[in-house]
Order: sequence, then structure tokens, then C-alpha cells
Amino acid sequence: MNPIFLAQWMKEKRSPIMVLAFCGLSILATLMFGMGMDNKIKIGVFPAQGVEASIVEQWVGRLNESEAIEFFLQDEQEARSEVRGGRADAALQVMERDYRFIAAIDNPNIHIMEQHVRTVFIEELQLQTAAEYAEDAEGFRAEVERYLKQPPITVQLYAADGSELARYDMSLQLLFTFTLFLAAFTVGFKVNAMTTEKVSGIWSRMILSPIRKSEMYLGHLLYSLLIGFVQILIVFLLFRYVIGFNMGNHFGMLILIAALYTLTIVSFCILIAGMVRTPEQFNMVFPSFLPMMPLLSGGYMPPGTITNKILLGISEVLPLKHALDALTGIAIYNRGWLDILPSLAKLCIIGVICMGIGINLMERRRA
Repeated sequence: MNPIFLAQWMKEKRSPIMVLAFCGLSILATLMFGMGMDNKIKIGVFPAQGVEASIVEQWVGRLNESEAIEFFLQDEQEARSEVRGGRADAALQVMERDYRFIAAIDNPNIHIMEQHVRTVFIEELQLQTAAEYAEDAEGFRAEVERYLKQPPITVQLYAADGSELARYDMSLQLLFTFTLFLAAFTVGFKVNAMTTEKVSGIWSRMILSPIRKSEMYLGHLLYSLLIGFVQILIVFLLFRYVIGFNMGNHFGMLILIAALYTLTIVSFCILIAGMVRTPEQFNMVFPSFLPMMPLLSGGYMPPGTITNKILLGISEVLPLKHALDALTGIAIYNRGWLDILPSLAKLCIIGVICMGIGINLMERRRA
């Protein structure tokens, strides 16, 4: 096993460009998409014709009492242009006692924004109408505000298990997604070295040597596992200790899950290598299939966005989905081993099945 492992390392040492490139892409993609990810929904606001700017500013101030949505004043032409070009979900045109949404598409954010704006307008207009019948309008408003600060009934929101609601960190999810996704690329191309050796005849010549076939497989698989794991580890360490990402209080658990994911993705790549005949076919099939994995696993979207049962069923056989569930569960929700046990069990099952079928296919293909 050691000669095979060292041979792979010497080849890597002579040409480390691919591993360094994928490692750099993991960091760059997270910095580009993750660091700029703001969980707040932003919407531009502009006045309707004949409405004074001071009135719009008052409405913007009341609308910004929500922590989830940020409203800001914007020029009408610019707001309409951004909506038309797809750079903004919607824009809000404010009248003195009414509003109008400008949107090009229908998505969940529009409904969230519309519900919030309608609630704010109804409450404010009811307050204004009631104040018109009061002798002292300003005093009436101040009295209402004092009353609302100490309401007779308060509502507290908690998670299903009774804990405090945690704010979802989408940038952290993107960090995990890009890192695991690009590590899978590295592992795949390393596993393909076995197919290359089989086609070129090197594998057959090594069988005639004192090295056993199991050692040949172990040498290749352990090297692929190690190189993929080191790539993930470097990115995690960089983002935690250099860039300063908050990755929770259980960094060791994240590392162990990354190791398990790398082992599973090695098995997954063995399965694909067993289904093709040549390294060229692998280089064609693998890069075509792999980009679909983060999409089907929901890696680029907030949880709960994908509701199609067929897509959810397909995602169950993908290692990235279960690795992401486990990693975000620990880093964002502070879950323990028992909570993420189903995801880890599915990762192990996928790894065992793929490894068994993949090696069997490779041996049959050789025969």
C-alpha cells in the first residue's frame, strides 16, 4: 500500500496545481457569495407623484421597525430598473395613505414583504383615524405608545424543542457547500487515476509485483481520502481562525463530519468510476453530474425552499445533502451527536453501498 500511496504523493508534489486551484476556489467562492450574504431582505422605496418626501421618510421609519426587512429610499427610475433587471425582488411605491408593490416575479420574499407592509399600514392608518377623533391627537398617540410598551399580553417565540430561535446563517451554509462541493471534484479526479492505470496497463503490471490487489486499492483510496480531507480542513481552519467565521462551539465535530463525508464521496466516485470504461468517460460524466449535487441538496438556498417530493427523494441519495444537514445542525443550531445521528447513518450507508458496488463493477469490467 505504501508504494502506491507514495507514488500518488510524488505525482501530486510535481504538479500540485489542481489541488491548490480547488482549494483556492473554495475560499474565493465563499468570499464572493458568502461574505456578501445579508439575511435581511432589502427593498427600495420611492414616493408616488405628488407625495412629499417627508411623508415617505416617515413610512420608511415605521416599516424599518422589522428586523428581517430593510427599507431604504431610492430613486424611482433606479428602483424600477433594478426590479426589471432582476437585481431586486421588488420595489415599493408609497402614497400618502396607500402603497403599491412593483415586482417582476412571484417568490416567497414578495409575500413576506407584502404581509409586513400591509400590517404596518393598517396599524398606522387605524391609529391616525382614532387620533382624528381625540381632542389631543399627539397626546393620544403618546398614550398608545406607552400602552404598547407594556401590553397586557405578550407573545414569545421558541423553537420546537423549547430553545431560543436561532437566526439562520446563510453565509456559513454557503461556506460548507462550496468547500464540500469542490473537495468532491478533487477526490473524483484522484480516484480517476485508478481508471487511468487500468487503461494504460500499469495496473496489470503492478498485479504481477509483490503488491496485493487490496493494497493497490487501499493506496489509491487512502490517498484520495487524505487529499480531499486536507483540502476541507485547510478551508475550515482559514475561515475560523483567519477570516473569523463563527462556526459554533464544536469545531472538532465539524472536522469529524468532514472526514466521514470525504470517505463517502470517495466511495461515490468509485461507483461512478466503476460505471464508465475509460478515464475520458469519467472526465465527461463526473463534472457534468457533480454540479447538480449542491442544487438538489439545497446547498445554495435557505432550508425549506425545495418542496418538490421528487427532488427531495433524489437528494436523499446524495452525500452532500446529509453532510450539510449535519454541519449546519452543529454550527448553527448547536446540536449534538444524537441529533445528527440520522444524517451520519445515511452517509455511512451511502458510503458502504457505493464502495461495494463500485469496486465490484471495476473488477467485473476488468474481467
